[in-house]
Amino acid sequence: MDILLIAEYILVIALIIMMLAALRASAYKSTSMGLLGSSIIVNAFAVALLVGGSIYNLGFFRDISLALIFFGFVGTIAFAVVLGGDDDD
Repeated sequence: MDILLIAEYILVIALIIMMLAALRASAYKSTSMGLLGSSIIVNAFAVALLVGGSIYNLGFFRDISLALIFFGFVGTIAFAVVLGGDDDD
């Protein structure tokens, strides 16, 4: 087996563990922890999709992962702005 292929499998396993930890962190009662956990899960899934697409030669995996990363970031910022309220002093 190629060392790069082994490293990619290890990376996917580490990303799955990271997603499980983020899912546990997002289960707390505060909204910020839920927002943080969901953002981590989306980013880890996008990276796992990139790695999995390169291993199995899937089509359009770069486009889907780029959209996930972009819209996940934009959605996180938008949700934080909505929950943040006004900045009037």
